[in-house]
Amino acid sequence: MTIRIAIGGLKKEVTERVTKEIGGDKVSVIVTSDFEAAKKIKSGQADYYFGACNSGGGAALSVPIGILGYSNCATVAKAGGKPKAEDIEKLVAGGKIAFGMAVESIEAAVPMLLHSLFKKHNLE
Repeated sequence: MTIRIAIGGLKKEVTERVTKEIGGDKVSVIVTSDFEAAKKIKSGQADYYFGACNSGGGAALSVPIGILGYSNCATVAKAGGKPKAEDIEKLVAGGKIAFGMAVESIEAAVPMLLHSLFKKHNLE
């Protein structure tokens, strides 16, 4: 199984690099706009969304919330804060599919997200 991750928002190239470095052959990455990414998830062409913005919860998730619904989206790292692996595990286990983060937290949050997704999908 390959987890299909759609990447949108700011600093897409950083999110893509970290996702590929950590995910290896367990992930396939689609870099696109937040709008197209959310549509791909809704249509079954992608499994998860990773997006970044300056705050972590505004522009990174506004379009996915509109398309996928608020209950499917979560901020994993706000500006000035640090992502917490245990919080991310709960969000993933709870069925969230779209994740927003502050640009400053991409390199910390993406590995935590991926490890939680690998655990959920028995890909560890």
